[in-house]
Amino acid sequence: MTRGVAYEIRDRVATVTLDRPGDANRLTNEMAAALIDASEAAEDSDAIAVVVRGSGRWFCAGLADGVVAEELQGRRSPIDAVARVTKPVVAVLDGPAIGPGAELVLAADLRIAADTATLEFPDVGNGRLPCFGATQRLPRLVGRARALEILLLGTPVCAAEAAELGLVTRVAAPGELEAVVEEVVGVLCACGPLALVLAKEALRRACDLPLAEGLRLEEDLYALLQTTADRREGVRSFLKGRPPRFRGR
Repeated sequence: MTRGVAYEIRDRVATVTLDRPGDANRLTNEMAAALIDASEAAEDSDAIAVVVRGSGRWFCAGLADGVVAEELQGRRSPIDAVARVTKPVVAVLDGPAIGPGAELVLAADLRIAADTATLEFPDVGNGRLPCFGATQRLPRLVGRARALEILLLGTPVCAAEAAELGLVTRVAAPGELEAVVEEVVGVLCACGPLALVLAKEALRRACDLPLAEGLRLEEDLYALLQTTADRREGVRSFLKGRPPRFRGR
């Protein structure tokens, strides 16, 4: 895939790479369209997990010059396209993520960062409002009080602080980042693909549902999983004492 976004699938892992390192991977209109295409391709593929990362020393420094945020909002928003992927999405930060780049990080399910990475939301200080989900996703991750502090003051959040807040899943030294990514993705790929998708659905809807409705959703999804070949394989492999061979069916 061209247009500033690289896309590949290897060992049932789809990797989406923002690939304009000379401009700190700032999103162009072409990159936004390619990011939507890559997200849809990953969703339709046999990949179990999706990795989103940046090329070079940056994750993403926001929007490129001349790109109007309003043009990237709505149903065709590249960040919403990533958030709509039903499979686990892992964001890998080996550099700073700023503004819309940091909002892209929030759209992922798991976040792995080098200890030199930072997240920054400078919009309010520049007289703008975050418009790709930060005001909604950030408080769901770190609580309203800390989200207000981060968004209103615009202070960069270092990897260590992000980990304390639960904003980042794992932190590693730059030289160890790839090993940590491989470990996390390896754990995901050893799971049942359908169980991952259904668990993600239940967990992401948990914040928006009353407890009783959330419990009913969990029960319904559990019953649905019981009807699949993967569930039968999980039981069969356990009884036979061998690793399961899930097929995603």
